[in-house]
Amino acid sequence: MKSFIIGIIIVINLILQSTLFQYFKIFDVLPSTGLILVISFAIYSGKNKGAVIGFFVGILQDIIFGRIIGLNALVFMLTGYIVGLINRKLFKDNLLIPFALTALATIFYEGVNMLFIYLLGYRIELFNILKKMLIVEVLYNSIFSVFIYIYVTKLFETKLMKRRY
Repeated sequence: MKSFIIGIIIVINLILQSTLFQYFKIFDVLPSTGLILVISFAIYSGKNKGAVIGFFVGILQDIIFGRIIGLNALVFMLTGYIVGLINRKLFKDNLLIPFALTALATIFYEGVNMLFIYLLGYRIELFNILKKMLIVEVLYNSIFSVFIYIYVTKLFETKLMKRRY
C-alpha cells in the first residue's frame, strides 16, 4: 500500500509539474519537485527504496520532459541512495535538513547535467548559467522543499504509511 501511495504522489507531481507549476516560474526556473520528492521520500525510506523511488521519478521525467533518456534517472537514483544512506543520522524534525539536502542535490543535479551537455559537444557559458539559473534554482528548490517535506512528514506519520511487522 505504501508503494501505491508513493506512486500516486509521483504521478500527481508529474501532472502538476507539466501543467500548474508552469505558472510559478521565477526567472524561467521551475521548482524541481521530482528531486524534492526523491529527497523527502529517501529521508523516510532508506537507501534502497530511495534509490528505487529516485530511478522511477527520474525515468518518468526523462520520458516526459527529457532529451536524454536515463540522465534524470541516474542522478535521481544516486541522490535517493545517498540521502537514504544518511537518513538514520538525520534529525527528521529539523526543517533545515531538507533545505540543505535539496540545495546540495540541486547543485549535484545541475553539475551532472552540465557535464553531460559538455561531453555531448555543446558550448556552455558557465558563468551565465551559474549567475542566472543555478543560484535561483537552488534557492527556489530549497524553499519549496520545506513545504513538500512537511507534507511528506505528515504522510509518513499516518497509520497507512507506518510499517507493519
